[in-house]
Amino acid sequence: MSRNVGVLGQMSEINDHLYLSGAGVLKPEKIKQRKINMIVNATTEEPSTYMQGVDTMKIRIEDHPYARLSEHFDVVADKIRNVKERGGKTLVHCMAGVSRSASLVMIYLVKHEHMTLRQAYHYVKAARPIIRPNIGFWKQMVDYEKRLRGTASVKMVQTPECDMPIPDVYADDLRRMQINREIARHSAPSSQSSTTKQRAFSASTYRPAPSASSLATSSLRRAYSPSSLPPSSLALTTSYSLFSPAPTRKPRQSLFSMYSTSPRHNFFSAF
Repeated sequence: MSRNVGVLGQMSEINDHLYLSGAGVLKPEKIKQRKINMIVNATTEEPSTYMQGVDTMKIRIEDHPYARLSEHFDVVADKIRNVKERGGKTLVHCMAGVSRSASLVMIYLVKHEHMTLRQAYHYVKAARPIIRPNIGFWKQMVDYEKRLRGTASVKMVQTPECDMPIPDVYADDLRRMQINREIARHSAPSSQSSTTKQRAFSASTYRPAPSASSLATSSLRRAYSPSSLPPSSLALTTSYSLFSPAPTRKPRQSLFSMYSTSPRHNFFSAF
């Protein structure tokens, strides 16, 4: 949990001219330090940040599978490119930097950085491991790549766990999560009480050992090539699901309170 909260409170650098974050890090000193001069606000909840010398773009969109984020794909991607060509830097944010803003950043990479959608997902996930576009946004991104390139690098697949198709990158993560939960369940010492077992081997604490490739994530991203993108990694927490939209922050809540552990019956709350 603490690892994810740490990433949540960061302004993640995607490349030398593009950043991704949630709303909680929009501090003037951080924006000035990174020489950001364009902010894309992809929320309905958060007012735009106005600073001298910083332009803003407001994209009013809910984090919901049926929200038409695709209507904004081209205008945001083209704005990021134009800012880059003028020597500027762009920050794209939503409430948590998980779904709406991550999707817009991925589409920019597909359209103007010559990545496939699959490559863009892994590339952004390497910089910000908590990204999780909702599956409605995934469907729109898959359709967009198909229109742009004539083929899609990510497939929407049906699974028993969800009544809507999910991207195959999530299916792989779901299988990995289920396998690790089974390993954790069978690895619990029989002498411990059930309460102790759950605490010691819960999904929120059990994580695969880091591989050499994951330890080299940072250098791989800096020396990016489509054939050497890092594999996706899944932080196994019960605090948010793979499929439901990223939680929104209600007035007077802290940005981090949205990630408190939720009941298991909410795992597929969006559907």
